[in-house]
Amino acid sequence: MKLLPVLTVVVLVPALATADSAVDGPAAARRTNAENFKDRVLATCIAAAYKDAPPAAADAAATASALNEWAYVDLQRAGAAPDALVDRFLRRDYRNPTEGYANARFDLLKCLDLYHSRELEAQARAFVPHPDWLGDKPPKRESRR
Repeated sequence: MKLLPVLTVVVLVPALATADSAVDGPAAARRTNAENFKDRVLATCIAAAYKDAPPAAADAAATASALNEWAYVDLQRAGAAPDALVDRFLRRDYRNPTEGYANARFDLLKCLDLYHSRELEAQARAFVPHPDWLGDKPPKRESRR
């Protein structure tokens, strides 16, 4: 009977969409520490790239700051390394990566390249003590008696 698969799709797809949209608030609270660290660096990059566009820069900076709430990062060890990585990527010369874009700086493209870079992945491994944890605290261990 071919009707059953169609009915299943018709019933389940809207239910899944509704379940996802019913969740209110930032999804960052449900992402791992490593993901939130990388998202924070991306938001920092966007804030720096668009510092001359105050609303965008302010929103990206606020986002970067809020992401600190959902990431357990060794800030002492990280120091200025994430910001230095942002600066290095934004200094890249992306003139004419493809024809037809005269005078484009491609700052967002630079930030996206940073987000997907091996360098950022290495920083996440180096500065996020528990990259797979959700939330900023380690799970409590049950005492053994």
